[in-house]
Parts: sequence; structure tokens; C-alpha cells
Amino acid sequence: MEPEQLVSGISPRDLTNQSADQKNGCHKGETSTDPSKEWLHNLWWQVSDAQEETDYYDRTAEDYESVTNQLNWRAPQLCMKTITNWEQKSGGAIPRHSVAIDIGAGTGLSGVALRDIGFTGPVDALEPSANMFALAKQKNIYRDWYGEMLVEGEETTVPGDMYDLAFSVGVFSDRSAKKGSMSEVLRMVKKGGYISVIMVARHWLDEFRDHIALMEAEGLVKTLHVDMFDADMYMREVAAVAFVMKKL
Repeated sequence: MEPEQLVSGISPRDLTNQSADQKNGCHKGETSTDPSKEWLHNLWWQVSDAQEETDYYDRTAEDYESVTNQLNWRAPQLCMKTITNWEQKSGGAIPRHSVAIDIGAGTGLSGVALRDIGFTGPVDALEPSANMFALAKQKNIYRDWYGEMLVEGEETTVPGDMYDLAFSVGVFSDRSAKKGSMSEVLRMVKKGGYISVIMVARHWLDEFRDHIALMEAEGLVKTLHVDMFDADMYMREVAAVAFVMKKL
């Protein structure tokens, strides 16, 4: 696996320290008068399975973009920055006409970010919340919608070997889309295709880093680039890791 690239001076040890004693800025049992932090606390501590997660997003869809704005959530832009960082460093490029799928498309902010770095090809969406996707649809980015949750150990109805690029913003976690869910995303992507993901640093450090290293050892993928983003770059009080890998 490629070594993590330092962003704004953060080191792997710093990232570990930021993640060790808290659930990245949102402690269990914490109460807050800040509606945005309360929204995040409820997601991280009150949601325990896929159906609860879908229901939560359905109930809060209308507030989602204002809440993430208050949290200074820059994950869509940073996911795309990791793609362009790899391209600039390596001289490689993901073709901008690629057929892509947005894993956990939400209200479409990640699709907007993809368009902002020049991608012009068709984009499909995997998003279980009908209320969230209703808002995403208004952005006129997405072609087809798969109204399903990415859940570890389950296969979606998304066709296999279909996409040149799969991208995921803030979806992989310790709730529904756990480390084993990465295999389902891999199934969707063509051989030689790309996967770009950004997640909360704690999840990368706890499980995903070792799991992807195992996938590499099995000859399934090659990690091309990893960026680490300090707390407050990804979201207020939250550190993150993003990576680009290629399906072999």
C-alpha cells in the first residue's frame, strides 16, 4: 500500500491521537445546544442498523445540507481533491468521460463535486433514502437510482463490472457499510476501474486500512494514493482519510 500522504502537516501518529479518545468530535453521552452537533451525535450514537440509518436520513433529509454546512463538512471536495492529488503526483488520469456510481449519493453534493473536477460521463446513484435522493435528483446529475443500502455481507441489484469509477463520501463506517462492504463496491467496478473513498479517520485506523491491505495481498486491488486530512479540514473537529485504488 502507498504510504499516507501528509496534508497540512498531519502525521499518522497525530491522526491516531485525534481519533483515540472520542468518536471524532462527538462523545457518547454528550449533549449539545448546537443543532448540527446534535444531528451528528444522533447519527453516530442512536443509529444501530441499516433500516434505522435509512429512516434517520429520510426524517432529516430537508435539513441535511444546512446541517453539513454548519459542520463545515468538506468531504465531497476532499474526496475529489484526492483524485486530483494522485493524478498530479503520478501523471495518471481517470478519464473524465468515465461511467461512475456514487455510493451513498445523499442529496447529491458528491455528484456536484465530481462534476466540479471535470467529469462529464453518466453518474448513477446508490442511495437508500428516497427523501435524500429526491433532493439529489433536482441537481440533474444522476442517470439511474438504486434505492438500496450498502450493507456488509449483502449484494445490491447494481450490475457487476459496470463502472469505470465508484466513489463514496462518508459512507463507510461501523454502522451499515462496514469493511466487508468494500467487496460489493469492487464487484460493481470494471477490471482496471477506480474506487475513490473518504471516511472518518477512526474507521480507517480501526479496520479499513488493514482490510484494504489484505485485499491488496489477495491481488484484488492496488492502492494508488492516500491522503490524511486533519481535524476541521474534513468537518468540524473531525479528521479523515481518503484514498484512490484500482481494481486489478
